[in-house]
Amino acid sequence: MNYITFGRFTLPADLLAAFAAIFIAALVYRLKEKKSIDDWYWNSFFIYIAIYKLSYALFNFKMFIDTPLSLLYFNGGTKGQILAFAGIALYLLWIARKKGSSINTAEYLPVYFIFFMLYWTALFALSEDLLAAALQALFLLGFLVFYFSKTKLNLQYAILFLMLEVLILSLFSDLFSLENLLILALGFYLLTFLRSNKEEVQL
Repeated sequence: MNYITFGRFTLPADLLAAFAAIFIAALVYRLKEKKSIDDWYWNSFFIYIAIYKLSYALFNFKMFIDTPLSLLYFNGGTKGQILAFAGIALYLLWIARKKGSSINTAEYLPVYFIFFMLYWTALFALSEDLLAAALQALFLLGFLVFYFSKTKLNLQYAILFLMLEVLILSLFSDLFSLENLLILALGFYLLTFLRSNKEEVQL
C-alpha cells in the first residue's frame, strides 16, 4: 500500500483516492442532472465504512473488549471488506424494492462507473504510475463523454465498459486482489438491475 505524507500526517493513497472520487463523482452527477445526488449514494459509503470498521470488533472481540479504542486504528480486514460490500449490495436492493421508494435504480450503474474510474485514476496518479493514470483518465474521459451524451447505457454498453475496466486493471494492477474482485463483483451485481427490471439506463 502506498502512503502520502502531508506535513506530519501520513495517509494511505487509496483512502485519499476514495474520498476524492466520492465528492468529484457527486459533482459530476450534479452537473449532468442539475440536482444533488440522492441519499442512497452517501448512505452506501457510510454503510461501507461503518461495517468495515465495526467488523473489527466482531472478528477481534477479545482485543476490542480489552482495548476499545483499538477500533479507531484497526478495521475488519479481508472479512470486513467482504461484509462491507455485501452490506452495500443488500442496502441497494432493499431501497430499490422498498414500497413507495422513489429511488431510480437507473442511476446505480453510471454513478458506479464514474466513482471507480475516478478512484483508479487518482490512485494510479498518487502511486506515480503515470502511464496507468493517463490511460485510466482517458477511459474516464471517454465514459464522461458518453454519460453527457443522449446515448442510453444499456446492458451491452455497461458490460463493455466493465470489461474495459477489467482490461486496464489487469495491465496495471493485481486484477485478482480482493479489493479489485469486490469492486468488479459489485459492478456485475448492479448489472442485474438492468436485467431484472428489463429496462435501460437513460443517461
